Amino acid sequence: MEQDRGSLKRALPWLVAGGAVVLVVVALSISSSRPVPAQPVDAAGQQAGGGSSDVAAAAGSPAASPAAAASPAAAASAWAAFRVPPDLVVRAEEALEFRGRMTLETGPDNEGGATQPGGPPKVSYVWCEDDGRKDEEPEPGAPAAEEHAAVFELTVPQTRTYYPWVRVWWEDSCGNSIVVRLEAEGRPPQESVVQDGTLRWWHWLPLAGEAGLELPQGKCRVLVRNREDGARLSRILFCAKSYGVYKPETPEG
Repeated sequence: MEQDRGSLKRALPWLVAGGAVVLVVVALSISSSRPVPAQPVDAAGQQAGGGSSDVAAAAGSPAASPAAAASPAAAASAWAAFRVPPDLVVRAEEALEFRGRMTLETGPDNEGGATQPGGPPKVSYVWCEDDGRKDEEPEPGAPAAEEHAAVFELTVPQTRTYYPWVRVWWEDSCGNSIVVRLEAEGRPPQESVVQDGTLRWWHWLPLAGEAGLELPQGKCRVLVRNREDGARLSRILFCAKSYGVYKPETPEG
């Protein structure tokens, strides 16, 4: 019996210390789970003491988000700078003027292209079938090859850099190039030659270098000019995405 009492005396301090620890843990748990009373918040999102409302911010209320409190029109305007502007398209069938022997025609698109209602796929294009320059002795006063042209008008919504593509078809190695000229008010004309070796197949080619072309806001005239007869052009796509991230694949881009 005396031995048991001695053991109990030795263990008693440890039992007391362990109980205190348990009581402290329970007290902390109760304190952390107790809800924090919300401070009064006035209409301006301020607490009664004059500080900003942490409660409103934590709850994700309009006080924490100025954009959420703005009108729909103001919110749309705030995001406008981040939107990708729409692509601009010049379509052969929308030509305003034809000069010289440049004409508008319709013919078959690539085999396997999207089928149109009522028949095989078709494509409209501008071209100069015969510019009269292949003759050994051209007619007196015959215009230069580049004077045969189709004229278009483009409305540019905002000044920015575009990455233009052209959809073309070449007859042969003597008719595999065409000229595109851009004329904007207050800017010098920009003229580019498009050429490659893919024959008798509609395909897209870049019109500018890697840096693209800057177009000013407003009206811009686009001239598709003959360089070698037999070359055809269907579309010009002024793309907002750079050459490195986008290439058109369909007839419309």
